Amino acid sequence: MQPKAEQLPIAQSRKYRVRVRTQNAEYEGIFFSPYPDRRLSEVLTKLEQFLNLKEARDVETGETFPFMVIAKHSIQTIKVVEEWD
Repeated sequence: MQPKAEQLPIAQSRKYRVRVRTQNAEYEGIFFSPYPDRRLSEVLTKLEQFLNLKEARDVETGETFPFMVIAKHSIQTIKVVEEWD
């Protein structure tokens, strides 16, 4: 008889639809935070140098991208459009 497997907690995340203005363009997409108990501003001050967006689009041209990586040093503003737990 096999021992019962330990039940691991399911990883939770919080997701945000954000609008990001960079030096060259403005994008909207979904950002997944692996820290559901932290504010977006706390997550963005972490050591990671990039912001990852899924289902991104260029606001001006409407061009869509399944995945986009934006260097944090090029970001001018970030606005949360929608938030989900």
